[in-house]
Amino acid sequence: MAARTDIASESEYILNGTDLHGIERQRHLDEKSMLETDFIRILTADAAEKIGRPMGRYMTFTLTDKSFEADSTLLCARAALIAKQIRSLMPSDMRGGALFAGLGNRRVTPDSVGPLCADRVIATRHLKRTPLKGIHLNDTAVISAGVMAQTGLESAELVRAAAELVKPAVIIVCDAFACSDISHLGTVISACDTGLRPGSGVNNSRAEISKHTMGVPCVAIGIPTVADAGAVTMSDSDDLRGLVVTPGGIDAVVSFGSSLIALAVNMALQPELTAEEILAINS
Repeated sequence: MAARTDIASESEYILNGTDLHGIERQRHLDEKSMLETDFIRILTADAAEKIGRPMGRYMTFTLTDKSFEADSTLLCARAALIAKQIRSLMPSDMRGGALFAGLGNRRVTPDSVGPLCADRVIATRHLKRTPLKGIHLNDTAVISAGVMAQTGLESAELVRAAAELVKPAVIIVCDAFACSDISHLGTVISACDTGLRPGSGVNNSRAEISKHTMGVPCVAIGIPTVADAGAVTMSDSDDLRGLVVTPGGIDAVVSFGSSLIALAVNMALQPELTAEEILAINS
């Protein structure tokens, strides 16, 4: 059985296949931000079936220093690079604004990436009637969807209800992910334009959040905070089936990682604000 993962570059077909027909892949190292970006584009239905993911664009940003902790200069450089790529996944016409949804359970550290990001993404939809002296802000609504055990509702149901009210041009969903490569635990950020199925990486798949289900483009972004125990130990033991592991220092990973994602999302949605201005708003 293949290890569960939310990271497209970990697909066995990509890792083991020499014939990548229907797939474009490029890698780029940015020395200023110390980020290596792995770009994957699935172009055909056949390739999508082999990889087990929808056609679309996928990006994995690897922190070459293996840490989300960074001084302000490095943080801003990383956020600027990720923001540029997030914008490339969004529609060019943003007149409907954006809906940001932080998914997950803030009471469980490895699952709190989404809610912590939502705390820092700047909501601007309510500022329509407020004069801002020449500064244009894209309308952004923000929700933290929680989990079904807390709300009795699917995250997708809450996101859909908010989207029907807001009518955004794009939905950005942030969640904690699972990986199969232990080196990716807490050291990469993954993004795509195909949405996501919350909990799929830990065998607790919930309703899908995608353009197909929401009616508007959906960008997903997150950090792998858990890995399949069997993949980590290279064991098929029944004793490990269904178990996941999380790295030491997960508190720091989630805290610094969610801050980086939130800064990048804010820079992508509000290009007229500088990183420093955004950080000041969130201080």
